[in-house]
Amino acid sequence: MTSVLKVDSIQTSTGKPILNSSGSVLQIQSAVSTAASSITGTSYADIPGMTATITPSSTSSKILIQVSFGLLCGTSTGTGCLMKLFRGSTEIGNGSGADTHNVFMQNYDGVNSVFHQAGHMFVDSPNSTSAITYKMQWALTASSETWYMNRRGSDNYARTASTFLLTEIAG
Repeated sequence: MTSVLKVDSIQTSTGKPILNSSGSVLQIQSAVSTAASSITGTSYADIPGMTATITPSSTSSKILIQVSFGLLCGTSTGTGCLMKLFRGSTEIGNGSGADTHNVFMQNYDGVNSVFHQAGHMFVDSPNSTSAITYKMQWALTASSETWYMNRRGSDNYARTASTFLLTEIAG
């Protein structure tokens, strides 16, 4: 037997809407990468699998962008991995006031064979109801090393997954 409940709205006792009220999660879009991706060089490139598209339902919506790398690792010491976040072709979520690099996130291993998870988040206000593509790019601070996502730098002993998550929040 199937039951169906149909209502026009759900409200608190004071008359405030419960669903789709400010702060409610409206939708989630995500991408997951299990590929062992790598970068060598100081030119920015898209991070494979770290892109997702969302169509906000309202211009007042906020988009919570969450990035989780299961494993990031370099092959030697002395080189950092810089990462940028983009909404379309516009860089967002970056720091300011640095002498050299204002980026969304960065990692640096001062010793060989350090394997670690990395994550970051940002709340965007795109003011749009059109489809929006968010993506990550990465580059190294020097071209003398290779950095990997989802695997160790020294070998292929372990693999992980990395996630790029977009959550629309009612404004």
